[in-house]
Amino acid sequence: MASCTQTRNDSDADEEPGASTSLTVSETVQKIERRRFAEFVNLFLGPVAALSTEQNLLVKRELLGSLSRRTVCWIALLLVGSAFWLVFGSWNQTFRYASLFPAVWVFGLWGMAAPVALCLLKRTVALPKRAGANAIEQMHWRWAALVMLTSFWWAAGSFGFGPPEFSLLHGYKYILRRYNFFELTMISQAFTLLLLAPSLRATLGSLVFGAIPFGFSMAPVLFIKRPGMFDWNTAQLTGYFFMAWFVCNDQRRVSVNEVILEEARSQAEAAAAEKNQFIAAISHDLRQPLTTLGLKLNYIERTIESTKLAEDVSIAQRQVDAMEGMINGALDISRLESGTWSVEIQEVALPSLLHGIVADTQPLAGAKGLKLRLHSRPYLVRTDRHALDRIVRNMVINAVRYTPSEQRGTKGHVLVSCQRRGSSRVRISVWDNGIGIPEDRLNDIFKSYVQVDNPERNREKGFGLGLSIVQGLADLLGHELDVDSAPGRGSRFSVTVPFVGLIPPELHEVQTVESGDPDLTNMVVAIIEDDSDLRIEISMRLIEHGCYVVAGESSHDVIEQLRMEALTSGPHFILSDYRLEHEDGVVAIAAVRAATDRSIPAILWSGDTSSAVLKKVAVSGMKLLSKPVSEQTLLNILVKHKPKALTEGG
Repeated sequence: MASCTQTRNDSDADEEPGASTSLTVSETVQKIERRRFAEFVNLFLGPVAALSTEQNLLVKRELLGSLSRRTVCWIALLLVGSAFWLVFGSWNQTFRYASLFPAVWVFGLWGMAAPVALCLLKRTVALPKRAGANAIEQMHWRWAALVMLTSFWWAAGSFGFGPPEFSLLHGYKYILRRYNFFELTMISQAFTLLLLAPSLRATLGSLVFGAIPFGFSMAPVLFIKRPGMFDWNTAQLTGYFFMAWFVCNDQRRVSVNEVILEEARSQAEAAAAEKNQFIAAISHDLRQPLTTLGLKLNYIERTIESTKLAEDVSIAQRQVDAMEGMINGALDISRLESGTWSVEIQEVALPSLLHGIVADTQPLAGAKGLKLRLHSRPYLVRTDRHALDRIVRNMVINAVRYTPSEQRGTKGHVLVSCQRRGSSRVRISVWDNGIGIPEDRLNDIFKSYVQVDNPERNREKGFGLGLSIVQGLADLLGHELDVDSAPGRGSRFSVTVPFVGLIPPELHEVQTVESGDPDLTNMVVAIIEDDSDLRIEISMRLIEHGCYVVAGESSHDVIEQLRMEALTSGPHFILSDYRLEHEDGVVAIAAVRAATDRSIPAILWSGDTSSAVLKKVAVSGMKLLSKPVSEQTLLNILVKHKPKALTEGG
């Protein structure tokens, strides 16, 4: 007995692994079948994206809003249809309540469906933005219930119409009886499928609850007298069910894709805003000490006597210049992205503009052993001078950086030229015989911080911002940008600008090179800067060039000093930082002008690159310099605005 029991237990134990394996195989087969069915469905509908809880809530809200609007339209169609049947329908006179039935039926639609729909629409619109899933689901069910009740009431109207007389159909006499009401309703269900697509429950509910009255009023007649029509209408209703499932699921997929795209767009905008804010914060924190350091190094380099120490200072100055180039490039990108780069379209003489760019770049080309040439024509073009200068200058500097001094036995050279393109355009081109650009990388070179041949991030080759700025400025001006390149043979970058005409020979500009420091003797300059180190450093540099400086940390300080010193003239120019401790630069300049002379020229400088600051400065109409500001830049601005009386007196 024990032996038998033991044998049976062993047999059961032997069967358990097999049973488990059989169960696992069965589950695997079911999963495969479900996946294949899903793939088959997705073949027609497309895959459904996986949504987070928040995204799913947005989809529910979107579908609810769409359902509310479409249901109102659907009910409006039914109301118009009920009026048509009330007037032209053949009502059953033998019916017990024949005189009351049409009025009750129409009043039920107009007095029930319309007010309830408007009430639900008002409550849906007033639904809080942070309403939860339960609140949205309840509102969705209310709309579905209204649809079901309205469909039921509409179909119940068939009891009041005259019974069908199929013999009339052969005599081509069309009477709006019960059968016609049923047939036209079945045909118009296509509108129901389209309008109620945001809700599968509302669509199917409309079909099901609308079929109930028709089933009691029409099915016995059709089943007995016209069984073929009964089968046809049953199949038609079944087809509507499948169509409703397809249309409603497709509508949901559309809503899901819209939510995903909108969220992706919002994330991209937030990332761009965060990047701009980051650049603004970093650049502002760097510019203050960088400006002071640059001015101090420039002064030390001019006055130092030790050769070895001069070399160290020169190295430090190059590092400051590199940092300045990087920060200014980031500022330019920020200004372009925020739409705060203002342009002034005017007639510009190309010869002087191109000559200045080539003259400034000649030392860089000479240091590399490159031949830099200019082939210009006396063309007058219509553009923004500063923006076009940046475009061409960046293209020339880029060509010099990426052109070896010698390649394949040929000396490196860069050519700047301009040629007519038809009767209305001029193409400015920068040619080089440098390393060239592979064809598959041509679209990448205009992206920020992308450099094709600088994997080691050598600062002497720039920071990858120049061509991105070129692209942004060309788009801003509406100028066509073009590039043609071949690896190992060189590149041609060009920008096409509108042509105005030829410069008359008597107006050709004579190019001269000024030597020596500018003379700013007796020019009164007001400086508003709350950084004491920077304020002192700038004041010292301007005093060296003959300026009479009145400096303070606020507009109030400057106004008080001007009043105390009782100057006979001035100030002739106002320099102000934008971000001050108790006011911004725009307000500070306005205060000094109000206390002295509103026509005094002024300029702002700032390390803040946020779009809000750039837009506010742009609205004020003032010019904005980005920190760090070089000494030469300040001197050039002051020379330009030096009063003629002081120049003649000097």
